[in-house]
Amino acid sequence: MATRFPEGFALRTPTDSDGEAIVQMMNEESVALRGIAMVSLDWVVTPWSAPGADPQNDFAAVTGPEGDLAGYVFVESHPPYTSVFSVGVVALRHHGRGVGAAVLAEAERRARRFFGLAPAGQRVVMHAGALADEPRVSELLSAHGYFESRRFARMSIDFDEPPQPPADIPGIEIRRLARGEEASVYACLAEAFSDHWGATWPTEEAWLHEHVGASSEFHPDLWQLAWDGTALAGALVAGPDADEGAALGHVELVGVRRAARRRGIAEALLRTSFVQFHARGCRGVALEVDTESITGATRLYERLGMTSEPRFSAWEKELRPAHA
Repeated sequence: MATRFPEGFALRTPTDSDGEAIVQMMNEESVALRGIAMVSLDWVVTPWSAPGADPQNDFAAVTGPEGDLAGYVFVESHPPYTSVFSVGVVALRHHGRGVGAAVLAEAERRARRFFGLAPAGQRVVMHAGALADEPRVSELLSAHGYFESRRFARMSIDFDEPPQPPADIPGIEIRRLARGEEASVYACLAEAFSDHWGATWPTEEAWLHEHVGASSEFHPDLWQLAWDGTALAGALVAGPDADEGAALGHVELVGVRRAARRRGIAEALLRTSFVQFHARGCRGVALEVDTESITGATRLYERLGMTSEPRFSAWEKELRPAHA
């Protein structure tokens, strides 16, 4: 059944020309709440052309009574399709008109298409992404059966002095990515994140599309790999910060295979990256972290001198219970 929107509001598939307007709409909200633009054009439009994406069902622009962009809906899921991630946005000028509830209902409706892809009998949940401590969104999600299941922080360090280089780790060589090694990085990080919260991971094709093929933010010289002989033990993916440009480095992902943990590899990768960004003239480095990471990542980042501020929350709702 189609979702009923308030009078004058409608849905359509976004077009390439909508990208900048969606970015502006989302950043208007983040600036109002956090004082900083958080969304890049790459983040918005890259999923539209991802392998396996269904433009008719995974993305929707909401138009207002005057034909203006009033909102945006995005849903995605990866094998085994037991967790669906969604983002729903309403332009600030249209808050308080019932559009948010309709956007949420539409995201849930679209998420149910993954039921047929998930293993029979397994539980399927929705994770709705939102800015942390956004009171109206929190109230809306709570009223519709969601609870805040996870919080993600932005951690950053300012270079008041040259960063300390990494200590040598016996048997480990850290060097930059060589072209052709991207698939090895994918395999390493897929394994490294397999035991993390919400551990669904894109297919290799989709991940390479996001981080290499379609991204204007692909900077292979800023990726760091930790080799244990011929085995890739850990990897760090980085680039200039999408929010603040070349002034700030951004670590997108850092992970170490479980068998190679507790050897200081993650710390060495980060320190190598810090030294590199400092040499490029960056004023500091930022990254995002699950505040309840089972690997103790937050403690590591704090030990390296990084400070934390809440950025995003993941709200959870069961869409399909498990059954025999």
